Amino acid sequence: MKKTVVFILLILITLSFSNFIPPVDDSYITSSFAEFRSTGNLPHFHGGIDFSTFSKEGIPIKAIYEGYVVRVELNDPIYGNVIVLQHPNGYRSLYAHLSSFNYTIENIIKSLQEEFQNQKIVINFPDNEIKFSQGDIIAYSGKTGEAVKPHCHLEIRNSDETLMFDPIDFLNVPAPNGGIILKELIINGKSYNYIEGETYSFKGDYPKIEINSYLFVNNNLLGLKEIKLYIANKLVYDILLDEVSKDEFYKPYIVYSKDSIAAGYIYKTYYKLYPEMLGGPIKVNNFPTLNTNTDFFQVRIEAYDPWKRVKEFTFNLKRER
Repeated sequence: MKKTVVFILLILITLSFSNFIPPVDDSYITSSFAEFRSTGNLPHFHGGIDFSTFSKEGIPIKAIYEGYVVRVELNDPIYGNVIVLQHPNGYRSLYAHLSSFNYTIENIIKSLQEEFQNQKIVINFPDNEIKFSQGDIIAYSGKTGEAVKPHCHLEIRNSDETLMFDPIDFLNVPAPNGGIILKELIINGKSYNYIEGETYSFKGDYPKIEINSYLFVNNNLLGLKEIKLYIANKLVYDILLDEVSKDEFYKPYIVYSKDSIAAGYIYKTYYKLYPEMLGGPIKVNNFPTLNTNTDFFQVRIEAYDPWKRVKEFTFNLKRER
């Protein structure tokens, strides 16, 4: 009986996730979750996903699910103008870079905006004071904060906001046409153009592999969801970017190399496929079990896009002694 109840609860929770809707009608995603960002005071992970508002301000932003307003933030240097909703399924959604809000909220914050001008303001609301149904207009798109052009930044967090989750796992957003590209392969600091089946050399106990790889779609470069590294048909390293904790938000070098840069229209990031720093996104690290007496390895990299479509890249490694 207990197993049946648990199973039913899991089904209900799953259904509540799939019932989330995109915040912008007829839009598409321009940036994915946990991408590298070098903006602001410190490098960090991208805490959500970005929806196009077709380079326009004033496009309606809708509640992805029913809920009530937790807080409104004005003039945050990174997020700009923000609204946060609490949902009955235990999650919160955050919408950023807004130009303005629903008229109810605008009437409440108008006097504060006049008094504090461009200073950062955080306005907390009592539970259930301002409620929205799914699909209600809560705000309008803008380019406040660090936004280069108007868009809607969406985050999904747990209720105490200690975890950020990939919104694509919650939203019914169709997978776009596009392919995963391996633009550059770096082995022990040396850059190569990737050639399938090619043999590359390395020195040391294990190879330090970095890849500049992304999903190219709608003239945008989207980061990857997961990367698995196989050496001699054994899973050696696995990076999974489905959630980021508050403690790790400013530690993107767990995953990315320090040669990465992502600011404005510049996006060139390198995933590290070796254990320099460990953390939540690193799900498997079997490098200590790698045979240091073997000098030739077959290598396979499985790269997964945000919709979990996979592309394989294969090559060989030869150890120089």
